[in-house]
Amino acid sequence: MMRINSRKRIDSLRRGITLTEILVLLIIVSGLASIAIPVLSRLRESARQTQCQANLKQLTTALHNYHDVHRSLPPAALWSTAATTSLLLHESKQVDVISMQNWVQLILPHAGYEQLAQTFHNEKPIGSPANQVARTTSVPLMTCPVDDFHRADNYYSLQSGHSTQPPLLFARGNYGINGGSHNYQTEAPSTAKPIGDGAICTIDPETRSYRMEGNGIAGINASFNFDEFKNGTGTLIALEELRAGIDPLDPRGVWSLGQIGGSITWGHGVGSDNYAPNHNWVRADDILGCQSLHETLGTERLTALGMPCVDYVDRNQQATSRSRHPGGVYVSFIDGSVRFLSNDIDPGLWHVMHSRETPPEVFEALPLHQPENSQSPAQETNTSQQVLRPFTNSVGMRFVVIPAGEFQMGLPDFGNGPAPQEVPAHPVKIPNSFWMGQCEVTNEQFSKVMLPTDKDLLSRQHEATSVTTENSLQLPVTNITWNEAVAFCQKLTETEQALGHQRRYRLPTEAEWEYCSREGNSVPYRWAPNRQQGDVSGESAGILPALPISPVGSFPENRFGLHDMRGNAWEWTADWYARDYYSRSPELNPQGPPTGYLKVVRGSDWRFVGEPCHIDYPMLPPWKSNPVVGFRVVCEPIR
Repeated sequence: MMRINSRKRIDSLRRGITLTEILVLLIIVSGLASIAIPVLSRLRESARQTQCQANLKQLTTALHNYHDVHRSLPPAALWSTAATTSLLLHESKQVDVISMQNWVQLILPHAGYEQLAQTFHNEKPIGSPANQVARTTSVPLMTCPVDDFHRADNYYSLQSGHSTQPPLLFARGNYGINGGSHNYQTEAPSTAKPIGDGAICTIDPETRSYRMEGNGIAGINASFNFDEFKNGTGTLIALEELRAGIDPLDPRGVWSLGQIGGSITWGHGVGSDNYAPNHNWVRADDILGCQSLHETLGTERLTALGMPCVDYVDRNQQATSRSRHPGGVYVSFIDGSVRFLSNDIDPGLWHVMHSRETPPEVFEALPLHQPENSQSPAQETNTSQQVLRPFTNSVGMRFVVIPAGEFQMGLPDFGNGPAPQEVPAHPVKIPNSFWMGQCEVTNEQFSKVMLPTDKDLLSRQHEATSVTTENSLQLPVTNITWNEAVAFCQKLTETEQALGHQRRYRLPTEAEWEYCSREGNSVPYRWAPNRQQGDVSGESAGILPALPISPVGSFPENRFGLHDMRGNAWEWTADWYARDYYSRSPELNPQGPPTGYLKVVRGSDWRFVGEPCHIDYPMLPPWKSNPVVGFRVVCEPIR
């Protein structure tokens, strides 16, 4: 018996594993793999994201180390006028000869890269042959492993001004310094285009010096120290992710190149068409060589890859933060903390987190905060039974009666549409008649109510008008913040009530303002970009050449009896700004979003008058002023 059993076991072993057993084993292995592969993929992605965060934190620490030594943060970049004829460096395409050191090169010794820092010839431009080895060195600290376009076969290839020479190569980088969320344009605000929160460019032809700064933590030839930041260290963005360009012609994501988009984010706030991380609008980034990218890759592919740029702009002037992480980007704050910000972040919040000028109380109740100095909304009480009549108040302000009515708000001007999808035309009903200031508040009226005790305020008014004629008192008061305009309304209410007048003053809602500008109708306005010969209408919004600020009442009134609703100073409204509010606004007497970060400024019947890209240029934080922005007020009876 023992022998027979042994023989059976031997025969069984000789037969081996059956086909059924193999199939079962394959099914088990396949099942385990289907579970393990996604897990391993997630672990790998998590490790990459952790490395990206660690890099941002180490770079921010290096910024602090630099600040400790130099008593300021590094400039975003140093640009030189030595090799150019024109001093308008922000318009130059010779980036290889104007770009010297950038913030990354300057902090290398403070980040453990002393040897690499010594290989740069800092007295020469970055495009010099002497800097070839340094600029083509890949730096692990500037590499986010999630970015699959950051690789050795995708160096940035810049064709220098000498077309016979081979192109200059640059290693890629994935982090940029916060240059600011301001509008990139450097021209002064005008009655044609107010450019709310803009860049400042200072050029001295005698010394051939150049400086450009926005509202961020660093500028071009401009450095700031921590004491100059109003924004808190935990709410002011220091560094953020950049994607490596998706083609050798793409100048974005280049660690050693001190250019916008290369190692600097710039001009990507509310006053731009690039107002969010990874913004995928077809004309979002403005970069050098974009037309060549469109010709090489195609517009659809650029957008599909999340790297759009405008094909008709051929210079580096606007770039937002971008990453390959699904749904958002990592940013570091001045205090060294690193956070993930969603692509769907409120554009207003994105804007103020990049501004060194933002008062810290704005963030006391993130994600939204209602400032204490906020005016009461328009009264909902039905006043239709009370007959309103025009009147002049105690400080000489004339008020006309605006009838109740309905209109299409956000209707594009004739020939300048269509409206953006998120900013549609929509029906609005103004349920009650109300009093509206016939003219904008003047310098004289503002001084009567507020009294000339604020030297800084008076100085800003003088700077805005710079007029010494007898008519200067009748100019609209400008260079006034939204907070100061609201304080005027509150003080005027108190003054009038002390005289026995039961009236309350406030800023108009945006809906009330546009209703008055359109004179209550729903017909597209026939706007023209250029001023016609003999035009005496005073209309200025979006029209060139711009008109100077003029005494109120200088131009004809509209059908409602109001002056300067399409010209003279632009005007504050009561509403918080939200780009998409029109798509969710109630029809009845809309009051604007309940909270926000910037305020709506208007100057004509359509929000985007004269702006083919549909950019919200005029919008301003309530603590900032503008030399062409004033206000007018609404008056309500107090029951």
